[in-house]
Amino acid sequence: MPAADTQQRAELRLAFLRHLPRRIDVIAQRARRFLRDGWDINGLSVLHEDVQRLSGVAGRYGEVAASERLTVLEGVLAESLARQVLPDAEADAQLQQLIDDLAPAPLAPHEQGVEAPRVPHSTSDRSEVAPPRYWRRWAGDAPPPAAQTRDAVDHAAADVTAFEPDADTTPDPGRPRDPAPEPAARPEPAPEPVRILRSVPTTPLPPPSPAAPRALTPVPPPMPPAGIGTRRRVYHLSDGNRVSVELDQRLETLGYELELLDNGDELKELLGAVAPDAVLVDAGFIEEIESIGAVLQHTRERSGARIALVAISAEDSMQSRLAARRAGANALLLRPQGASEVLGKLDELLNAARDETYRVLIVEDDRSQALFAESILRNAGMEARVVTDAFEVLDAMAGFKPDMVLMDLYMPQCDGTELTALIREREEFLHTPIVFLSGESDQDKHFEALSVGGDDFLSKPIRPKHLIASVSNRVQRARAVRARAALRDPVDPDTGLYHRSYLLDRVNESIDQGNGGDRSGGVLFIEIDNVPDLRERLGLSNVETLLRDLSRYVVRHIGEGMLASRYGDACFVVFDGAGEGASLETQARYLRDRVNGHSFIVSGQPIRLRAAVGVTAFEHAFADAGAALNAAERACRQARLTDVGVRRFEPPRRAEQEQNDALTATLRRAIDGDALELLYQPIVALQGGEDAQYQTLVRMRDEAGRIHAAAQIVPLARAAGLLPALDRWVLGHALQVIDERRSELRPVKLFVSQSAASLAEAGHGDWLANQIGARKLAGDSLIIELVARDVADRLQETLAFCTALVAHGVRFCLSQYRAVPDIDGVLELLPVDFLKLDGRYFEPNAPAGTRDEIRLIVERSHRRGLSVIAPRVEDAQSAAQLWMSGVDYIQGNLVQLAGRELEFDFQSAVL
Repeated sequence: MPAADTQQRAELRLAFLRHLPRRIDVIAQRARRFLRDGWDINGLSVLHEDVQRLSGVAGRYGEVAASERLTVLEGVLAESLARQVLPDAEADAQLQQLIDDLAPAPLAPHEQGVEAPRVPHSTSDRSEVAPPRYWRRWAGDAPPPAAQTRDAVDHAAADVTAFEPDADTTPDPGRPRDPAPEPAARPEPAPEPVRILRSVPTTPLPPPSPAAPRALTPVPPPMPPAGIGTRRRVYHLSDGNRVSVELDQRLETLGYELELLDNGDELKELLGAVAPDAVLVDAGFIEEIESIGAVLQHTRERSGARIALVAISAEDSMQSRLAARRAGANALLLRPQGASEVLGKLDELLNAARDETYRVLIVEDDRSQALFAESILRNAGMEARVVTDAFEVLDAMAGFKPDMVLMDLYMPQCDGTELTALIREREEFLHTPIVFLSGESDQDKHFEALSVGGDDFLSKPIRPKHLIASVSNRVQRARAVRARAALRDPVDPDTGLYHRSYLLDRVNESIDQGNGGDRSGGVLFIEIDNVPDLRERLGLSNVETLLRDLSRYVVRHIGEGMLASRYGDACFVVFDGAGEGASLETQARYLRDRVNGHSFIVSGQPIRLRAAVGVTAFEHAFADAGAALNAAERACRQARLTDVGVRRFEPPRRAEQEQNDALTATLRRAIDGDALELLYQPIVALQGGEDAQYQTLVRMRDEAGRIHAAAQIVPLARAAGLLPALDRWVLGHALQVIDERRSELRPVKLFVSQSAASLAEAGHGDWLANQIGARKLAGDSLIIELVARDVADRLQETLAFCTALVAHGVRFCLSQYRAVPDIDGVLELLPVDFLKLDGRYFEPNAPAGTRDEIRLIVERSHRRGLSVIAPRVEDAQSAAQLWMSGVDYIQGNLVQLAGRELEFDFQSAVL
């Protein structure tokens, strides 16, 4: 073996060994989660695949002990897969022992010498309190949580909106209430899942170790985009730009296994250890793309996998294009405007890598020669079929639909030249590549065969490597030609949807033509908001069938002359080149009502979808299609909070803008001049308690003496970049109140709202830690309240802030909580002690079954050791119902109106 190869193998082995313990720990955590929560057949298959792959690599690099243990684990999993059954109790016990041998479980609290859990404030047996300092597990000094069961009920997907301030429970006198947002519809009872088997263990098993860091992905994660049946592993060499951060959040939400890297050498090292499904390289590392591509090519050859490489460049230059090509990049994206563009390309490449099995028809009368060629192509991952009788070729082509025909020139009864002419007479085979495999050296024979429709000659004998390369290149070019032809005929004949690129071109043309003055036309952005939940219930293939049925339904119900395209996993765009604002909104309402009112049948079960529609008219002079679609998407997100589910984009009006500018200037002066005000509203324990705790509410008084609540001033602060300053002002004054009350021997606990943007501000965490230390405050007297949707957009920064502050005793409350997968994923990761329910659960027109949903949330929260707070409680009947549901605390006008004094009598409070 050459010395260079030996050195390279040693380097690859060293890199793999460094990453092996982490990979084993990830597999162990996933297995323990299945053992605790119950198996499903898809998860079992994915786990088996990952164990099998890691076992093989470990053996190849000489890690015999690890390889043997993994092989035994693989065998137990394979046995269940072979019988198409889930592991039973006996198999679970065997798997538990194998996992413990592979990656020992963390010690129990008593084995670590940790003090016993404190007695909870409530004696109800429905609650379970985590061990002391459990939420400090990120600091590395906490025991694991006690064994716990988890609820198996999943809910509809979350809507992700911008940060909203905590709902003010005390509206100003005379100020009308804002329109009530549409309450969260309770999911319909799930039909029997299709191809998803699940078992729920009757006794809880120890949870996975909390010490190992894990990807910021909701648990259980939603499945990846439509058509992807397993979790895809993506390495992202990120320079931290805006698009990259958004992209990472969306990849994690979609269920990709994401590995974030900020160093090219680290990426190369990781590629040498474990092969991913795709690699993303940001523009900041474009100069390293060639060296990365060289390492990636070795990984492709070693693993035999088609690893997609996507490079991003900030400029369109010959150098960057050439570097990407030399690196073997599958795609070079130039200045992508948003994460959707990168996600679309990544989804396209991964789907292509999965579905791209080349189909080759081998026409050869010599069976031994045919089987030799077939075995070579099959070993290369292609699907090959042999036909030894020339008279059966046309039927075989009709059934097999090959990408290419590999044909012998000389055959009895009908030679290759005659057979090629017959094939070319069929319209559907007119462009199918036909390559002759022959030892014929006569150039006239070659010309004759090519003249009737043959494409090329390969001379016998041919080396396997050359055969594979020739076939691959031919098929790739043929498929590229077909793809371009499809763009020239841009309509999907099955659904009637237009290709996205074609629709975007039409939108851009309409906008360009309107720049002369006539700005007619617009787009509708339609989003189905319960698709992730349906994917969990029905499986990927059934949901994709459902979405194709929906596509046909949308095409049938749009107006004449309109074009529709599928824009994302569960999003559609409708383009109307002649409509204006009012007519577009009418069409949007019609489509939304039709989709929401229709029952789609999947596997015999009726399925109802929930759609929201954003409307954008081109009259607002957008620069291009991207700007128009962004406006429509924002309007769609706002529409999800309304009763009608439709929202038209409206730019800020001039008078409103002037008023907002004036209020912003007043806010800036109030922050600088220490002129804001704080109000306080009690948060009372339904089971009784003596702790004095209040919600802190900020107010601003303008020059005319009018009071402006947080719901008015926080959006202005965000738009003007004043939100960190506003949050720090509120936090500083809250700490001052806590300090003063402590000196008066009247301790108080304050809930203080903070935005995720402020938590991400450089130095904010250090400032707060210094304030607590300088005042020598008990950290648990401050509860920082975070809005769930706000946190979901800045999860990494929020997690870093919370990790640092739990060391100072600060506690956290997640507010505006709704039982949806995205927010549940946030809840799993953050060190939260309190959960404040979303206010829409308490609206007067809340749907039937809301009380049951609240009870379910409370039960799940108590199993996690969390206390639940209900805001906006206005009457005693609601309080009684919440008490029966197990809610721990209530807040609202029933308890007391917000005021400047902190004099509520918590000891004598009777509700």
